[in-house]
Amino acid sequence: MPSKQATPRPSGPTGLTRGYLFTYNTANLLAWGTCLLYTASLVPNAVASKTLPSIFPTTFNPLLLATQSLALLEVLHSLVRLVRAPFITTAMQVASRLLVVWGILVPFGGEIVGARGTQVGDYAYLGCVAAWGVTEVIRYGFFAITLSGGNVPGWWTWLRYNTFYVLYPIGITSECTLIFKALGPAGELNPLFQYFLIAVLVIYVPGSYILYTHMIAQRRKVLRGKKRAD
Repeated sequence: MPSKQATPRPSGPTGLTRGYLFTYNTANLLAWGTCLLYTASLVPNAVASKTLPSIFPTTFNPLLLATQSLALLEVLHSLVRLVRAPFITTAMQVASRLLVVWGILVPFGGEIVGARGTQVGDYAYLGCVAAWGVTEVIRYGFFAITLSGGNVPGWWTWLRYNTFYVLYPIGITSECTLIFKALGPAGELNPLFQYFLIAVLVIYVPGSYILYTHMIAQRRKVLRGKKRAD
């Protein structure tokens, strides 16, 4: 599920905290930008040569794996109140992605995506990279500009609070597809793991609704405040 980190307190972090958050967001912006652009650069040739499965082993480790794993720090940021992001929603969003990268793609990626995978898995993987990557480039760029003391362009703010309407369903559908395709390999590894993944798919329904409506509410709150300021 695409992840969201709320805007820093109105007064803004100061000193070392501000410097740390600026460095963290800038590093994530560069990491996600690299991952997204590099993956996108491989797609045209892979489609033309019918070698789409080659994208997964080329981009997953260390690019996507390392980049997505950095999101663990967002849970810590929320827990110690470095940012205003609600801890529960932050933990849910980060946990869903880490499940996909560490619980699905690390052990079963070669079976459901990549050289021995099917096109459904390959497209689901690309869907995750696209939805996560675009979301995070916009989000981390937004925070990096804010923490630098600059003014975020209006068009960037619009992207920040509107693109999730399209990207979130793409990300959720792709994540669920990868989890579903991993049910067979998970059952061969351990039946309990298969049951766990089935439970996760069931939880995704109400969980996705909660997170989606949370983002819609956040958007309304921010844009309402912006209109009052204007």
